[in-house]
Amino acid sequence: MFIGRKKELAELTRRFEQPGFQFPVIYGRRRIGKTRLIQEFLRGKRAVYFMATEQSNRELLAGFTQALKDQLPDERTKYISSFANWEECFAYISDLAGKGERLVLAIDEYPYLAKAKPEISSLLQKAIDASWQDTELYLILCGSSMSFMEHQVLGEKSPLYGRRTGQLKLAPLSYYEGVQFFPRWTREERLMGFGICGGVPKYLELFARYSSLREAVLGEFLLPSGHLIEEPENLMKQELREPAFYNSILGAIAGGATRLNEIAQAVGTESSKLGFYLGNLRELGLIEQEKPVGRGGSRHGIYKIADEMFAFWFRFVPSCRNLIAMGASDRTYEERIAPRLDAFFGHVFESICMQYLKFCVTQGTIQELYSDYGRWWGTNPIKKREEEIDLVLSDETHLLAGECKWQKELVGPSVFQQLEERAALIRDGKDVRYALFSKSGFTEDLPSLGRKDLMLIDLDQLFLIAEPTTTSFDQ
Repeated sequence: MFIGRKKELAELTRRFEQPGFQFPVIYGRRRIGKTRLIQEFLRGKRAVYFMATEQSNRELLAGFTQALKDQLPDERTKYISSFANWEECFAYISDLAGKGERLVLAIDEYPYLAKAKPEISSLLQKAIDASWQDTELYLILCGSSMSFMEHQVLGEKSPLYGRRTGQLKLAPLSYYEGVQFFPRWTREERLMGFGICGGVPKYLELFARYSSLREAVLGEFLLPSGHLIEEPENLMKQELREPAFYNSILGAIAGGATRLNEIAQAVGTESSKLGFYLGNLRELGLIEQEKPVGRGGSRHGIYKIADEMFAFWFRFVPSCRNLIAMGASDRTYEERIAPRLDAFFGHVFESICMQYLKFCVTQGTIQELYSDYGRWWGTNPIKKREEEIDLVLSDETHLLAGECKWQKELVGPSVFQQLEERAALIRDGKDVRYALFSKSGFTEDLPSLGRKDLMLIDLDQLFLIAEPTTTSFDQ
């Protein structure tokens, strides 16, 4: 089934309906759903789709020729096994696209083609400048290698620089899209399943095959045959040259080392040598440096794992590997994972709550158009201790402070009073609103406070915007 990506499909369709040459570039980390998006977009269109693989240039050219023959049968290619070269192939594409009818040419995993034929970008540039820009060709280049796509396709030094007419960097799905993969699970399980998968469509599809969250975690993380038991390590080997060292960095961050000096100490190196490695992990979207809203400067920043599947894996799998190998998967889940799931999910719940608030701002149900979004932490000068606020949205004159509680207990007035006190530390004369999010709901006396500046959001409200998608489903 195909879920979500409405905005991306709408953008690709909008450009398709515009006359003339179009060249959108689509990229994003592996498993993020690039191929599925392209395939959904190509439905019912005059198109050629080709996925490059790690082969020789000759094999790729033959494969591209076969894709043309299979998807756009023509007497001119009926009796040839392969074009002689890419120039001849692109000339044929020019002829197909030059007859006033829109033609889509999608080349998936383009970095593999560029590896086998290093001058392919220059050949594409010549084809675009010489003929394609005067045709109805809709060219899509897609790739998973973030660095390659950003530098070798979109970068200033690329032969293709300035030719693209649009670009889509695919991000993980939102929670209100992701929970649609598990319609028969409980609401708590649906949110936790989304959180463990990090909104990555491939992982969500894997989880969707199971009848419960427990069975999904067991089947994909805690069995030797599970798809996700080695997924982070495999991705690191594909993307990075020193995967073992990167694994150590991610393990340190997952274990609570969030500042530069703490990470350096945990992995046994100097802080000055970590910048290069942290930069690569940030480029891949695996980590991010978070700074408290309103406090600039790197010295206030902390590092966190941005990919929730990686965070879950590094939190639980390495320490359980011997148990998994012994066949003790059920006990591992019940004794090592299940008791700690709520604690792990607390920060994920904050991310979900922030998505809800951003959705409300986008839709206009929150009138203020906040410009800064994040968390805040700092010293309370009165109580002389560190304090934090889970959610902070602000602009020059407005502030929204939020608290997120993923717990069995109902949230009552004391939680609101504490949030109000903390917000006063950063209010700075701004108009303040408050938001309380609760998994289990609120005590009866909290709504009775009658505060018009207080939003109370429970799971019912979180799921109001998670209705089934109108995008087509295909089994």
